[in-house]
Amino acid sequence: MQKVKFFAGWLACGIVLSAAPAMALDSKNEFAGSEACKKCHTEEYNSWKETFHSKIVQTKRAGILKDAVAKWRTDGKNAGPSVSNATGNPAKMDDVQYVVGSRWKQRFLVKNEQTGNLQFLNKQFNRLTGQWENYGNKNDWDTNCVTCHTTGYRILDVDEATGKTLKSEFVELGVGCESCHGPGMKHLKAVKRDKKSTIFNPANFTVKEQSRVCGYCHVRLENQLYKTSQGTNREDLPAPNLGDSFTASDDWTNWYPDKVVIPGVQPDQPFNKEYSGDLKGLFNNDDFAKANGIYEEAMYHAEYQGFLQSNHYKSGMLSCITCHAPHAGKGRLRKVARDACHKCHDASYTAEKYMPNTGKSADNYYIRSHTFSGTPRQPAKGTAAAAPTMRYE
Repeated sequence: MQKVKFFAGWLACGIVLSAAPAMALDSKNEFAGSEACKKCHTEEYNSWKETFHSKIVQTKRAGILKDAVAKWRTDGKNAGPSVSNATGNPAKMDDVQYVVGSRWKQRFLVKNEQTGNLQFLNKQFNRLTGQWENYGNKNDWDTNCVTCHTTGYRILDVDEATGKTLKSEFVELGVGCESCHGPGMKHLKAVKRDKKSTIFNPANFTVKEQSRVCGYCHVRLENQLYKTSQGTNREDLPAPNLGDSFTASDDWTNWYPDKVVIPGVQPDQPFNKEYSGDLKGLFNNDDFAKANGIYEEAMYHAEYQGFLQSNHYKSGMLSCITCHAPHAGKGRLRKVARDACHKCHDASYTAEKYMPNTGKSADNYYIRSHTFSGTPRQPAKGTAAAAPTMRYE
């Protein structure tokens, strides 16, 4: 990953540094924050800081893409962002407080003065094409996507009549240590003999339980229990009870099943069903898919639903962290996922062949399927075709 250091051109671009995020202290005193893990787990912390997990949401100063700044007004074909989605008010680069994403695309958050939350701008930047494209999410980020963009998120208050989320909080921007290991305050305070029993270590659980932790965010669903500030169904899965946060040991697949649609996860919501709304076209359901009996992801962040269909998952032999690792460890380098196939298969098995790009992330830009079909379809353009990520910093 390449980084471009600060220079005087920031001022010419009109960039104003944003204030600190409006994060609440953990009102239940459960979460310690990733910084607290650094003292004892230095290798893990430092390698995690280099991952996209830690960088999914950043301040404008830390995370905005170099090309997005250079092309803010126009990419030569398309105009850049100019309108805030939820309110429809004009917006400038000066107004951007946070950026979301940087690997496949980047989106931009500005204040929603009506709700006090953050809202998206009307364009996203496509990393593959280097162009602006329309982005139509008209819901506050804080009440729609936030459980997987932050650590320790919890809803504190809802409107009982409408289901709208009225008040919420989170502990940390990004996918921190406690997103995957559970709240760490007890672990931090425990005496040495009790340390291991006070934290979630995926290695001590079955491969399916390991994958379920990753699946909490790498899944597509429609939440009919909790609504956004604008009153639409949420796209994330907050904990069932007000004031609670997701923890790594939770079986979220059983949460309020009559009020959420999770295709491929719930027994009555099969992969080959035609869904509606935001879930329409979630899986490839054409003749090729039917012949294989595998319905690859046709949208991004549905990796868990793809993996559930694979023999890798069904055999109970592999989990997400067999091939992926969110950090390194003492004496262990962080895993390189694309090299994982060769630990079990010969050189003819490659990610390019058996993990075709099927999940649409942006216009003409797709991410890899996790179904591992023996007869994979032809891939579309994906992340391997994009240039290195370059941020201002």
